[in-house]
Amino acid sequence: MIEINEGALQRFNEITALVAPGVKPMSGDQIAGACRRLLRAASQSAQSPFIRVRLRRAAEMREAISDPDWSMAASIRSRIDTLVAYMDDPHGLIPNDLPVIGRSDEALLVDTAMDNLRAELDDYADFCRYRHSEAMRLGVTPESIGIDREQWAAEREQERRLEHQLRHVRESNYTAGIMEHAFRIC
Repeated sequence: MIEINEGALQRFNEITALVAPGVKPMSGDQIAGACRRLLRAASQSAQSPFIRVRLRRAAEMREAISDPDWSMAASIRSRIDTLVAYMDDPHGLIPNDLPVIGRSDEALLVDTAMDNLRAELDDYADFCRYRHSEAMRLGVTPESIGIDREQWAAEREQERRLEHQLRHVRESNYTAGIMEHAFRIC
């Protein structure tokens, strides 16, 4: 049985409000219910797939804020910093060393924050793929390539314009209007 401390629950809900504005605070019963569902779903596994996937997303967040080539809006960075600080604090709502449900509070925070952070993390993943492919093309390490977010965004915009132009060419008919006046049949 897990005993949920009211102070820890209040802190958890304060962090939730910072990382996911507009989300309603959770009650102790809701947290306990989520833990019970995790226990049932995990059955014999040492860790819930729900937790494992959310912790992987948290690792992506850590990577994004530590990447010197990736700049982000202050509000997004603040949310991620707050979430990472909560994860690094050993005194969370659910003890991390509990089998199966340890770190479930952190996973819930990540899950709650994802609506606001998904686009940023997807962009960062695309940036990393782009940087890696450019490094491979140039035969250097990704860290030494010197591409930042602004350069990546400019390259992606250029690609989007080229794709739009190619789509327009494929869908248009070059002969319409040009050939009508070129020949006259009598």
